[in-house]
Amino acid sequence: VQRSIEKAQIAYGKPVLQVQHVKKINAFGKAILNDVHFTVHQGEVVGIAGVEGNGQSELAQLIAGLDRISEGDILLNGTSILQKSVSQIRELGLAYISEDRMQEGVAGTMSIKMNLLADRFTKKQFHHGPLLNHQQMDTIAKQYIQEFEIACDGPDQPVRMLSGGNIQKVVIAREFTSGANMILASQPTRGIDIGTSQMIRHKIVQKSREEHTATLLISADLNELFACCDRLLVMHQGRIVAQFCDVQQVKEEELGEYMLGLKQMHLEEGEV
Repeated sequence: VQRSIEKAQIAYGKPVLQVQHVKKINAFGKAILNDVHFTVHQGEVVGIAGVEGNGQSELAQLIAGLDRISEGDILLNGTSILQKSVSQIRELGLAYISEDRMQEGVAGTMSIKMNLLADRFTKKQFHHGPLLNHQQMDTIAKQYIQEFEIACDGPDQPVRMLSGGNIQKVVIAREFTSGANMILASQPTRGIDIGTSQMIRHKIVQKSREEHTATLLISADLNELFACCDRLLVMHQGRIVAQFCDVQQVKEEELGEYMLGLKQMHLEEGEV
């Protein structure tokens, strides 16, 4: 598998995601996230590395609105997401690829078409007065199936009948065509074949360069992080303990020392 993906020079834009001194206390009173702060700008792919169980999943849940922050704030396109619902956060510009595609990514008993268009039923293009325009929905769904190479019998096939890789393609197709300018991708290639994994990685990089999206990529796959990311953060015990601004110069041995908590950088707020 390629370690790197050819990328055009990055053109940094305005801050899109601003995580500001976020703290999360769990039900047992333990801080699973502690003073996490960083910014993701237009046009860049920022990766988060770390041994699983060090707060990465909880951070993704907070950004997506699936859990509540104990302290601090998260801004999306300049607006706080505190007290916002999941749908309101999506309207602010977030696309979310969950690490658990069956529980949070798709409705297994519904059709591919319904899953592909689940976030846009209210748009006028899919309505004939009070009724859904199924012809238009079929046209768009077939377009996405072809573009993202989803192997299926047609748009009306239940999504649970697909392979894991094709289910993930359905999620990717929906999120990448949502019009969002912030992509939160948590373990986007876990448990799928190499070909689909490479397609997803190329799409992530392509959107950052061609559509100027901001991307936060959380992954346990170091090859994936090295291939896609412009900047790399490391989490250990609920904190950001290191930042690497030139990913291609990072050695896996050095990265591992930070992931295991053997080393830690002193990072000021404006540096991440």
